[in-house]
Amino acid sequence: MVMRIAIIEPVGGHGGMDYYDFGLSQGLANTGANVVLHTCDETHIPVNANYQVRHTYKKIYGKSPSWQRGIRYIYGSIKALYSAVCEGRRLVHFHLFHVGLIETLNIFLAHICFREIVITAHDVESFVDKLEVPVLSRWVYKRAQLVIAHNQISKSELIDRIGLRSEKVCVIPHGNYLHSISAVPQQDDARAKLGVPKRSKLILFFGQIKDVKGLDLLLEAMPGVLEKHSEAMLMIAGKPWKSNFNKYDKIIKKLNIARSCITHIRYIPDEDVPLYYSACNLVVLPYHKIYQSGVVLMAMSYSKPVIVSDLPGMTEIVTDGKNGFVFLEGDKNDLIEHINQCLSDNILLDRIAARGLEYVKSQHDWSEIGKKTVTQYQKILGKS
Repeated sequence: MVMRIAIIEPVGGHGGMDYYDFGLSQGLANTGANVVLHTCDETHIPVNANYQVRHTYKKIYGKSPSWQRGIRYIYGSIKALYSAVCEGRRLVHFHLFHVGLIETLNIFLAHICFREIVITAHDVESFVDKLEVPVLSRWVYKRAQLVIAHNQISKSELIDRIGLRSEKVCVIPHGNYLHSISAVPQQDDARAKLGVPKRSKLILFFGQIKDVKGLDLLLEAMPGVLEKHSEAMLMIAGKPWKSNFNKYDKIIKKLNIARSCITHIRYIPDEDVPLYYSACNLVVLPYHKIYQSGVVLMAMSYSKPVIVSDLPGMTEIVTDGKNGFVFLEGDKNDLIEHINQCLSDNILLDRIAARGLEYVKSQHDWSEIGKKTVTQYQKILGKS
């Protein structure tokens, strides 16, 4: 019999999760599974996909009052689960970055509809105070028949913090972004469109701006980089999450590095993403804490060298000097040294970039991820 799966992931194209959603859906569909993705109406529907994308969640983002958006969200969840029941989709797959009331509601509805629940834990805990409710987290994760973690550190924390049994948690890696890359502009063309000087050495900080991502450390490192590479520039491209950019503006002014910083403080739409990766020489992710990072896999997929902090979620992907560079988390001087080394050696950068691309092709392929995920689904369905 054909395996019928409902993926319920409301963020989609609103926050960059469409890359992940499409990769997973395609990987599952490649195994012969019948997949429906329920997501928001800001997500474009791929052409000729062998899975379905439904805009089940409509107008849940925007400027409407929060109570209206909340009602629309609940309606979307009810509609998604109702269709799963009517279409015989016994297995529903959720994706969580934190657990609050609406996430709990989704799991509760799936539970009372007698669905088999799978959760991918993208973050084990929220990085924003008061966003996570520990009691709800434990209740939600213990309702799942399977919890997927992207790496060993996430699995360990799910066991230690949530109290899950080891056999209930499996590790399946985050996939690459190769499926989302089509036409990539030439570097000179990309720089012209973004307002980047043609001969600069461009460092890219990309993605949602959160306090834990260490942008402050990268800004503090820039004077040390500029001492050796006066042509270096930092491009900051992304939207602040649960905060604003004021604190970083103050650092830029204090350090007098405004002329060496280009700030595009907004959500970067899918069609513009290739411009940023084409334009840059190096991607830096100086995170203070992270469970896994889509940005590091995206950079590697665009064949761009990365510098990351030595957090377990990063070092399970990046090996220093082989497919990227690793510096000591929180150490400004070590970060400066790594950036200066990279900007001084184009041959080294090209070699590391090529290895990074080969790594994500071989170790983060969505078809293989789809096979591993279906194997876990089959274990669940075989028990029920």
